[in-house]
Amino acid sequence: MANRHLSRTLALQVLFEWDFSKGSHQVEETLEYLRREFAPDFDDQGFSLQLVKNIIDHHREIDALISKFAPEWPLEQITTSDRNVLRIGVYELKLAAEIPPKVAINEAIELAKAYGGDSSGKFVNGVLGSIYREMVQKGEKQSLSSQGIKEVSVGGVIYRQADDGLYFVLILDAYGKWTFPKGGIKEGEDEQAAVKRELEEETGLKNLRILGYLGESEVKVHKPDKRPYRKIIKYFLIETPDSKLVVPQVSELKDVKWFSRQEALEIIGYENAKDIFVQALNEIKQG
Repeated sequence: MANRHLSRTLALQVLFEWDFSKGSHQVEETLEYLRREFAPDFDDQGFSLQLVKNIIDHHREIDALISKFAPEWPLEQITTSDRNVLRIGVYELKLAAEIPPKVAINEAIELAKAYGGDSSGKFVNGVLGSIYREMVQKGEKQSLSSQGIKEVSVGGVIYRQADDGLYFVLILDAYGKWTFPKGGIKEGEDEQAAVKRELEEETGLKNLRILGYLGESEVKVHKPDKRPYRKIIKYFLIETPDSKLVVPQVSELKDVKWFSRQEALEIIGYENAKDIFVQALNEIKQG
């Protein structure tokens, strides 16, 4: 399970205990117990604890939004699980400037499906979707520059069907880590046209069929003699019948190879890329 998703899962369990006990349980102790029992080797640099504390600090504001956008469901009648999934979703959607809206909504839906009832995913999607539509109308959290984002790139999870299963393309980047091919968008260029162009250049594959949009991730870029900045990478799911790869003759990329599903899960070097890969596997399974 990818780091941020696991962090949110732990946060949900802590919030469930906090809610059920009416605030009598210490969240730090609850989180530490959950880590020892279920994720002893997991270190998210305090993300889950900070998420829990921020939600508790803002829970009245968050609960008011839930009540506003789910008026037919009084807050106390929403199940404890769904109520706290919504709290996570609303906080990340409205109050966490660093979390892209689609990530906030998709993560909350996945938590609802995993820990709620049969209709929890649709319920959470409906509430958060309504909040997001109002945000769009008001122009909230829409400007990338207002979120400190200076660059947008596109990337893709390319896969092919072989007799012994699915295989996925990974590139070895300048930092010695395996990840998905990606690149910049030229001025005036469509995102899908950009991703096909960039991925053809980085892999040598020509028959690329875009199946859909997977989501986006945020990375911090470090360049010599420049201050670090944040950029968004938008990922697409792509299928190809071809298998022959060509290693690009550029210093930024060291290699490009096919990997099986399990090999890719084990070798991908970035947690945000693992998040995208898990989403791609879900889309392929459902397709």
